[in-house]
Amino acid sequence: MSGSWRDDAAPIIAKVIERVGRDDMKALKKALRDAYPYGERAHHPYKIWCSEVRYQLGMKKRFERIPKYGSKAVTPAAEQGSLFD
Repeated sequence: MSGSWRDDAAPIIAKVIERVGRDDMKALKKALRDAYPYGERAHHPYKIWCSEVRYQLGMKKRFERIPKYGSKAVTPAAEQGSLFD
């Protein structure tokens, strides 16, 4: 695995969708099922795979990670007052 489960799954799913097309959803679902690369269809990798399939088929928005408070990406809003004045 090079990055996250999603980073690894996304190009595999995209290739299958491109190869099979979206016209025959039954054939596409079978091809996606056959392309699953992580062994047992259970637990976190399978949930991520299913989530990415739904995203690439336009059925849902992609999950975005929310950085933890205190990281460089997230700072308190300027208009937010102090909790204890």
